[in-house]
Amino acid sequence: MPSPDKEMDKIFLIGAGGFLGAVCRFLLCELVEGQLGILSVNVLGSFMLGMIMYDTEYLGFIGPKGKIAFGTGFMGAFTTFSTFAVQSFSMPFIPALGNISANLFLTLTGVFFGRSVIKALSNRET
Repeated sequence: MPSPDKEMDKIFLIGAGGFLGAVCRFLLCELVEGQLGILSVNVLGSFMLGMIMYDTEYLGFIGPKGKIAFGTGFMGAFTTFSTFAVQSFSMPFIPALGNISANLFLTLTGVFFGRSVIKALSNRET
């Protein structure tokens, strides 16, 4: 069983990362309003999370603490599925379908490109 001190360290890292992620999402959504703002944070967040996830496998620049702070904390607060879902639900059917399609396609593409960047930096092939 992990020691209470190590668990508190993880909680602090997640909280600090979450604070920064939430602030960054707010600031970006102030610059880019509405559905495009939420789409922007979700796509950018997916790209960055793809880089964080695959860094461990290919490069190893981000350690376990960084992965917890940035992968779980920052990205968890920066990206937002719930706002995307509420926006989509409140739209007429056709625009909602476009919003859902754009979010799904572009966020998955973001993870793919994040992975591709890390693989390119590591000089590995698929």
